[in-house]
Amino acid sequence: MAFGVYIHFPYCLSKCPYCDFASRAETVIPQQRYTEAVLRELDARAREFAGREAVSIYFGGGTPSLWDPPLFARVLRAVRSLWSVRADAEITLEANPGTTDEDRFAAFREAGANRISIGVQSFAPAQLISLGRKHSPHDAVRAFETARKAGFANVSLDLIHGAEKQTRELAARDAASAVALGPEHISCYALTLVGLAEEVPMAKAVQRGELTLPDDESAAEMGEAVRAELERGGYARYEISNYARPGFESVHNTLYWRGGEYAAAGCGACGFRRGRRYANDRSPERYMERVERTGIGEASFEDVSPEQHLRERLFTGLRLAEGIDLDALAKDLDIPVRARFGHEIDRIVREGLGELCGPVLRLNDRGMDLHSEVSLRFF
Repeated sequence: MAFGVYIHFPYCLSKCPYCDFASRAETVIPQQRYTEAVLRELDARAREFAGREAVSIYFGGGTPSLWDPPLFARVLRAVRSLWSVRADAEITLEANPGTTDEDRFAAFREAGANRISIGVQSFAPAQLISLGRKHSPHDAVRAFETARKAGFANVSLDLIHGAEKQTRELAARDAASAVALGPEHISCYALTLVGLAEEVPMAKAVQRGELTLPDDESAAEMGEAVRAELERGGYARYEISNYARPGFESVHNTLYWRGGEYAAAGCGACGFRRGRRYANDRSPERYMERVERTGIGEASFEDVSPEQHLRERLFTGLRLAEGIDLDALAKDLDIPVRARFGHEIDRIVREGLGELCGPVLRLNDRGMDLHSEVSLRFF
């Protein structure tokens, strides 16, 4: 079973109005105190996930590129001292345009990060304003070029479509701009304001009638236009919202989608071990206080039964273009998957939403676009 490590850095220069991640805009970041808390929690989690080999280490946020590079290096060294880390492990750092320079990127690269994920979201000034982003299109291009100069040969760009007044043509133009830069990986998400961890300002503005977003049909058309541009540029859709050149699929996120285990540290971080999932406090102050008092930042946990894990594996596995090996899943969980869900599987194939090739069930593009509706049939 693949294993990864996730570390959350919650601080940002500003809070985006659509973001429900555990993040906080701060002018003064308690760098030293937060780092010490993360180090202490990692030490505790290493005992819970003993003897594992990490295939990926992911620094998410927030804006982890605001972490002082020497402190980032301390955390990464700690991970390597606590777990075996595969020689070719993917080590990702999220960054936002406008929060880095070449020296800083070079320091992260020297510390051991080998993949950068840049939150571009759009290359159009009007779209950046509607998304509440503080950077300019020029900042986005400069961040990519800076990452290249610093030695990063694996760069991912994030895009969002479905913002106010965006059209199919504008969404396609954003995708074409990303392709023109030539990153190894591109994530393209549809803006969503439902099912979030907290009610964000943009959702409240929509409820008050102050903001109107494109309807579902328009957003779907944008998604199709984005997919066409990316496929034309040589990027394969390997997951609902993620595209990559061959060999550059996200190792860490794919671990999640395949049901792997992961240790997590930091404010708002969530970890998973067979049978148990935990979530840390989403407040940076309370998180640090918890760790200083108990050694971990855990605010809640849930027991994950085999039945719940089965349905989660079906839900996340069908996000992937590779699909799910139902026989391997049945063996792993000791549950007769194909016998239990024969009707649902047949219906997916009959309705032209996917195919069953031997033991592997995979959705086609139409099925992936309707993923939630299709997956809920198994529930």
